[in-house]
Amino acid sequence: METAELKAEKRDVVGKESSKKLRREGRVPAVLYSDGESSTLTVDARDFRAIVHSKSGTNVIVKLKIAGMRSHPSAIIKEIQKNPLRNEYFSIDFQKIAMDEKINAMVPISVVGEAPGVKAGGMLEQQLWEVELEGLPTDMPGNLVVDVSTLVVGAAIHARDIVIPADIELVTDPDSTILAISLGKAEVEGAEAVEGAEPELVASGGAAAKAAEKEAEASK
Repeated sequence: METAELKAEKRDVVGKESSKKLRREGRVPAVLYSDGESSTLTVDARDFRAIVHSKSGTNVIVKLKIAGMRSHPSAIIKEIQKNPLRNEYFSIDFQKIAMDEKINAMVPISVVGEAPGVKAGGMLEQQLWEVELEGLPTDMPGNLVVDVSTLVVGAAIHARDIVIPADIELVTDPDSTILAISLGKAEVEGAEAVEGAEPELVASGGAAAKAAEKEAEASK
């Protein structure tokens, strides 16, 4: 995981009105959780937005430079509450971490390549967009790459198939399906039409014999 610095200030006054005032000033209320304790903070909305809109996104180690404190705790982003329509942050939850202790993190999946199965008319269906990993913060990958360039119709990639660093453990169920190539809608409808077609009965038994006699007379 990459590291980003974020300036923060202690927040002594809490409550709905105080939070509204902070947001009007371009700041976001935040909470830093650590060993059962919590500290209320504020951070600059633009600075935080720059971090989460970077390549690493929310999967980043944030070094909080809290005004008036000599030590700068490292933390990961646990939760973000925002207004999606106005792109306004309501609040941020940080979890303090120790760089020499393992953490659990949800790591996003990046899909690359063009699947032959899609070119053949199949449909790529992604079921998981992130997996949970465990390891030291400095060993934790920012994202996981899944290459679909060899995936044909009917094939699937599971969590166990993803390549992860040697010092990182997969927490997500290894049998969980990440993505698969299924038949496209047109192919499914075509297959159903063939399977559901009724065989045409031309003639059977005595009717077949009479039909043969008529054909013989017509040919004379």
